[in-house]
Amino acid sequence: MASVITLLAHYLRLYIQLGKLRLSLLVLFTAGIGYGLGVANINYLQLLCLMVGTLLIVMGANGLNQCMERHRDALMKRTRNRPLPSGKMSVHHAYAVTLTWSISGVLILYIGVNLLTATLALFSLCCYLFIYTPLKPYTPIAVLAGAIPGAIPPIMGWTAATNEFSVQAWILACILYLWQIPHFMALATMYQKDYAAGGYQLLPDNPEIGSATRSIIAVFSGALLAISLLAPAVGLGEYVYFVAALVLGISLLFLTLKLYHRYSLQNARRVFLASIVYLPLLMAILVIDQRFIRS
Repeated sequence: MASVITLLAHYLRLYIQLGKLRLSLLVLFTAGIGYGLGVANINYLQLLCLMVGTLLIVMGANGLNQCMERHRDALMKRTRNRPLPSGKMSVHHAYAVTLTWSISGVLILYIGVNLLTATLALFSLCCYLFIYTPLKPYTPIAVLAGAIPGAIPPIMGWTAATNEFSVQAWILACILYLWQIPHFMALATMYQKDYAAGGYQLLPDNPEIGSATRSIIAVFSGALLAISLLAPAVGLGEYVYFVAALVLGISLLFLTLKLYHRYSLQNARRVFLASIVYLPLLMAILVIDQRFIRS
């Protein structure tokens, strides 16, 4: 019995790594935000199906991505201990698990939520695997393409609640899309040598020397500030959210401008960490303002 429990715990750890559970939970959070903003009366069974289906889709996408990139992951320090490059899990096992997650996620969303939300999930999965993943070794445009599936979960939450698109859902998606660029590019500058070792071309230049990468980070941070401040104009949040968006957005922009004027690993890490704080805090304040303070 003890050996069975040990084996199950071992595979559970591998599955958590394969699906990138922590990252998946952040994506799940954004889907929940979309649902919370769009729903009039919460259907808890529908919400459960949205959460479970979305989590399975995201973990499936992350795992399938690792299957496709396992040889490159083996070349990088930050990824060589993942289940596939380390040899802790076979490729066939990983494909079986992640395809099961992905298919199950789509079916749960279709049966328990609606066709529109399931279609969005499937589109996001295909975009991530068949556009973003193949582009990564060849062009920095991959970062822009990869931000598309990352922007879809809040729309999924909204369509789960309303079964339709709206300008509010698109604003949420724009915030998520713009946020991902400084977030990921700051990470890529921190690990640029590691990514280069894996054969990835994710940055337009070397940020230690050139200014293109640093300019993109700053420009997208400025655009993020602008779009986030427009949300109340379409009925998302009011004064509390507006002040929070202003303070958080200016703070992030200040750090990106500091990185632009002077590249250092410390400045890049500050932008990355600030972006991690920015998104959940902004989204949480938006829901609080929309659902509780306004009411």
